[in-house]
This record gives sequence, structure tokens and C-alpha cells, in this order.
Amino acid sequence: MHPVSISSAHISKNHTGDIPKPVVPDGGVCLFAAYCPTGDLPPYTRFYLKNLILCGFTLHIIVSGAPIITEQTRNFCTQHGIHLWCRENGGLDFGAWQYLINQDVTQNAPLVLLANDSVFGPFSPLPSLLQKLQIHNAPAWGLVASRAITPHIQSWFIGFAGDVWQSPSLQRVFRQPFADMSRAEIIWHGELGLSVALKSLGIPLHTLWSDMESPLARLFPANPMHVFWRQMLVTGKVPFLKQELLRDNPYHIRHLDEWERLISTQNDFNPNWIKSYLSQTSARNRVHSSWKGRALYNALSTIDRYRF
Repeated sequence: MHPVSISSAHISKNHTGDIPKPVVPDGGVCLFAAYCPTGDLPPYTRFYLKNLILCGFTLHIIVSGAPIITEQTRNFCTQHGIHLWCRENGGLDFGAWQYLINQDVTQNAPLVLLANDSVFGPFSPLPSLLQKLQIHNAPAWGLVASRAITPHIQSWFIGFAGDVWQSPSLQRVFRQPFADMSRAEIIWHGELGLSVALKSLGIPLHTLWSDMESPLARLFPANPMHVFWRQMLVTGKVPFLKQELLRDNPYHIRHLDEWERLISTQNDFNPNWIKSYLSQTSARNRVHSSWKGRALYNALSTIDRYRF
């Protein structure tokens, strides 16, 4: 296998023009969860963080599972005004976000975004996406709404207006013992629990991509970031790829090798970062799919391939 050249994470003005004005209100906070046992943030994560900074967020990143944070990562965070936190691993992303909440970093924030390092991207400028989301006018918002299991906003990118964030319904979600839960329990009580709390408040699931109204999704609910990954990239509505999809491909979806030619060059994301990650990272296979699940996911992704 030939070595892959990895350049430093940067955001060029070649395709984006002048650096955009912040689209987040003053005091808006992003809680970013990263699992990084080496203590050295990879270039694709640093690229994502710089896009979040361009949006105007006060950024808190919490690195889980690293006994030592490298000087390179510390310098990067200092240079870009990112608040760096460390903790032992436990409770997945919800345990990490819970840790930051307990440090009172979201107190009085007019807007709170939860994000994590489970994706590659963005492949187009993030400020433009937030403008399309009209985050100033929505009480809660995200990038992808799914009918899988129960209607919900996927928690790898989900935001809340300050008053919604401070509501007892939302805060109850983060008082749960995530460190004592399994991954499945965290999905049920954390990710799905957030949208159940929004529903109890009468708040719609406002996203850029949704299968809420799809008759096909009503009959065959599936994870959109797996079956419709091509549509996300080609339309630009969700310019991200899930690491799990490319790394594990738990449903054995065909034609994933086409991802590179479908990535937009609008934001100067370097595809070599993904290639390097895949060459150095073993599959985790946390999702044990059945033949029925694999058949469903392949059928839906094949339909999507012919549409996009």
C-alpha cells in the first residue's frame, strides 16, 4: 500500500471567496465531542472545527479516551480560541456533552449546538448551511431527520435555541447515567430522547433533509446517512459522510467506492484525509445486520443511485 500524503487542515478562499460573516448570534456555543485515544486531533477533525469557528460559535471540544493531549493539538486549539477539555472515555458522545454541561459552559447561551467527530466534512461551507437552516428562527434544528426507530433528529449535528435548551424536558435527558449505559441504551435514551423531548414541547423536527413525509420511509425506515449517502453529497443538502459507513459498511452497501468523485471541491476538503483514515483504521462492526437489513439497505441505496 502506498503512503498517503496528508496536508494540514485549512480552509482556502479559492472557492469560498471572502471569509463569511458569523451566522451564529453572539454567545452561541458548540459542544464538540471527539474520541481521540492518541490525543492528536486528525486533520479532518481540525478542518471541521475551523468551519464551526467560521460560523461564529464559541467552541468547546472535549477529547475522550486520551491520557495525553499532544502539543500540536493544544497549539491548534489555542491558536483558534477553542476551549479544550479532556476526560476518561465513558457514555459516548452524550457522556462527553454531559461533562461539558456540568461545567456550566452553556449557561445563558442564546444557541447551543451538539456536534461530534463521527463524520467527514463539511464538503461545502458550513455558514451557508446554517443560513439555509434559518437557525435564528427555529427553536430546534439539525441536518438529518429520520424515521428509523422513531422520528428524530440525528444527534451528530443538532442545535437548540437557548430557551429550549434550558427547558426541563431537555435538561432531564442530560441528567441520565450515560456512563452506565450500553450503546443501544444511549441511542434510545439520548439521541431519540432529545427528539421525544422536543415533541413534548410541541417543537417540530426542523432539518435540511428529512424522510418524515416519505411514504417509502414509513414502510421501510432506515438510516438516511447510510442508504441515501449519495443523495446527500450530490444535492449538497448534507455535505458529510458518516465514518461508520465507509469504515464498517455494516449493511454491505455496494458502490461505496464512488464517494471520492462525488465529494464537492467547493470547500477544499482533502479526500486523502479519508483515505488515510480508512487505511489505518480497522472496522468496528458494532452493528450486526441481518440478511433482511442488508437487502433493504441495498435496495434503497440502489434506487438512490439511479436517481442521483
